[in-house]
Amino acid sequence: MEIRRIAILTLGVGAGPLRASQAVHLALHDGADNVEARTIDILDLAAPWFLRLYAYPYWLMVRRLPSVWRRLFDWRLRKQLRKTSPDWLFRRGCRSVLDRLRSYRPHLVIATEMGAARVAGLGRREGWFDAPILAVQTDFCAQPPWVRKEIDVHCVGSEEARSQLIAWGVSANRIVNCGVPIDPTFALRFDRAELRRALGLHPTRPVVLLMGGGISPAPLDTIVKSLEMCRHPIQVLAVTGKDRNMRRRLEALRGKLALDLHVLGWSDSIPELMAAADLLITRPGGVTTSEGLAAGLPLILAFPVPGMEERHLKFLVERKVAIAARAHEEIPALVSSLLDDPKQMEAWSARGKEMARPDAAYSVAQVARALLEKATYIDLLATPLPVSGESAYLM
Repeated sequence: MEIRRIAILTLGVGAGPLRASQAVHLALHDGADNVEARTIDILDLAAPWFLRLYAYPYWLMVRRLPSVWRRLFDWRLRKQLRKTSPDWLFRRGCRSVLDRLRSYRPHLVIATEMGAARVAGLGRREGWFDAPILAVQTDFCAQPPWVRKEIDVHCVGSEEARSQLIAWGVSANRIVNCGVPIDPTFALRFDRAELRRALGLHPTRPVVLLMGGGISPAPLDTIVKSLEMCRHPIQVLAVTGKDRNMRRRLEALRGKLALDLHVLGWSDSIPELMAAADLLITRPGGVTTSEGLAAGLPLILAFPVPGMEERHLKFLVERKVAIAARAHEEIPALVSSLLDDPKQMEAWSARGKEMARPDAAYSVAQVARALLEKATYIDLLATPLPVSGESAYLM
């Protein structure tokens, strides 16, 4: 039996593409003995000067000059710019990545980030590998740089993203709406009372999960202080990720506020934390909000990163699966309003679950297998894909 090698190429400028890559990686291996998937993060292999020229300016603008980044993002979208950096930057700066792809000799390359798609397209065009490319988006909206002639099939996160790609010239037969890839564990049912006891929480008092790390961390300490004004005796689970400074600031607040605060750093138990919570306060990242929807949590979205996250916020609010908080002062009243009305909470949860795509990673894996089998695009689109609520093992 021939082993089919799949390279999952990402660029970890944020946690979302990495988590999506991991979900796709697990889905590809589930029940497939002839598949070998390998995830390659460009940040681990690229030249240091490439990161200084490509990644660091983005981080700097998002954190220090958000209004500048917003104007640049809007201008690029309006002009439909498909190249934001010259080819030589990727050719020279990502030489180790291209070498890795050549030595691995993949039968399929999956790109889960826009810059990764650029490197994949360059690699195939210049002969570093000869394999189909599957582009997997982790956002609800698309961007013009995803439009590349080397990409064979696009897996998108929503019908809106699909419509955008079609408007920019991508054939509808090359686009599949799979949803944003996440770990399907987020849709599982847990014993909430048992989970809360394991986490050291009161089994019946409301639990608010607070997240917001990443490229431009949300001011979690400011949000926590404001939650002291909530009308309910809430318990707060604050997840700081890899932000050690924020974790220290939050730990310093414990015992000083009139609420039960629990602080966690990086955690691999986010599905369990969401299952234990009553609602989620977070920035509107594509992967995190998709996980929250699958878990059936009402979402309060705040402090979006300019550009794509602002579009996510608008997308989710318009579909009545999230509430926008324009400032931290609004959050306590929004939390109190939701907790005041259990029926309202149930309605938000039901709408979120209806929109969720917990099997999206398995849908992507099925498209990948179809490409490996060299199915025609018409046959590919005619193949039923897993949808929310179906078992992934029915594929």
